[in-house]
Amino acid sequence: MEELDVNVSSSEGFGIAEKILLLSFVSAVILMAILGNLLVMVAVCRDRQLRKIKTNYFIVSLAFADLLVSVLVMPFGAMELVQDNWIYGEMFCLVRTSLDVLLTTASILHLCCISLDRYYAICCQPLVYRNKMTPLRIALMLGGCWVIPTFISFLPIMQGWNSIGIIDLIQQRQFNKASNSTYCIFMVNKPYAITCSVVAFYIPFLLMVLAYHRIYVTARAHARQIRLLQRAGNPAEPRQGPQEPRQSLQETQQHLQETHQGLQEPRQGQHPQEPHQGPQEPRLDPQEPWRGLHEPQQHPQEPHQGLQEPRQHPPDQHSSHRMKTETKAAKTLCIIMGCFCLCWAPFFVTNIVDPFINYTVPGKLWTAFLWLGYINSGLNPFLYAFLNKAFRRAFLIILCCGDERYRRPSILGQTVPCSTTTINGSTHVLSGCSSVSKLLLLFCSRPAPV
Repeated sequence: MEELDVNVSSSEGFGIAEKILLLSFVSAVILMAILGNLLVMVAVCRDRQLRKIKTNYFIVSLAFADLLVSVLVMPFGAMELVQDNWIYGEMFCLVRTSLDVLLTTASILHLCCISLDRYYAICCQPLVYRNKMTPLRIALMLGGCWVIPTFISFLPIMQGWNSIGIIDLIQQRQFNKASNSTYCIFMVNKPYAITCSVVAFYIPFLLMVLAYHRIYVTARAHARQIRLLQRAGNPAEPRQGPQEPRQSLQETQQHLQETHQGLQEPRQGQHPQEPHQGPQEPRLDPQEPWRGLHEPQQHPQEPHQGLQEPRQHPPDQHSSHRMKTETKAAKTLCIIMGCFCLCWAPFFVTNIVDPFINYTVPGKLWTAFLWLGYINSGLNPFLYAFLNKAFRRAFLIILCCGDERYRRPSILGQTVPCSTTTINGSTHVLSGCSSVSKLLLLFCSRPAPV
């Protein structure tokens, strides 16, 4: 984020061996960020199915911001780090610092927008999602991700608002007489440190925590509803009690149908109740790990066999499958939030604390925290795109020069004889079909009239 390289004097600088290791490390980080983010952008531009998913607009804009960080910010920081000197002048130091604040803040705000988009898609009804995530609102959110950071980057930095009251200290650290070295110093006063940190990190962090917590709670509720429907719809399993009328099952199925549709993002121009049509592949969720959240019964051999051979799977296996589903959901959300916090929390905590302890944080610690935040720009493609099955297929097509083995298979060409099951007097095809087809048949089935 902010180039608070309260860079060190030569006596405190790095040795030759340390510089070699640092150069190798930062080069790997820069290369990973450039290649990963470029691959994400090319994949969306070339794959028509990826362009249909609204969340991918945020992912592409995020990749563009991270790509600019790796091209315009990281290389100059790496050269100053290794050379222990800034040779590009004071004006370019201000420009580079402003770009640093602008682009890293934009990257964090994009992560916040992705979490809000997933919240509306998973926790709200399809109609609510369509009303919230219109093309105009998506454009406004993306514009905000780029415009808001300018108010804490170029505007205050070029005007010198961040240095009010600490100009003497900045000038003292900009030049080292012992080594005759000049540094690109960016130090902030207390008001700027608090304002910048709150806008760039603490508010987005709070929104992400609330959104992902609600997503996890909703996923657990849907998993319970799915199990209830399966038990109630299986004639071989005993009912929960004589007082449970059939109407309650109908209400459960109707509620499950409504909530399940909230898990899936409706296609552009498609009615929320409209089933998937044609030979196109069913929509894949932009975050592949969340596929476990949306479709807890994805593996057809576990839950659907429970409908055909209920006595094969004792109740403890249902509990085991439930625990696996919820554990996978928890691990996925922990990875996303954990990487974000690990990369940026040390920097922004230190950013607020340092002005209140008379700027005594060591320069090497600032450098470590700053590059830890830069690493997040290289991790984002892996967290938000590489873990997505649709993105992985697009990457393989790009890297393998369009190899036909990785082309999207035709659903119509993979038709397998299906077996049937009866739920509340209605016959439904389950075994042998794709897991998506089974879920659609199971969740969208209407109970027979009483």
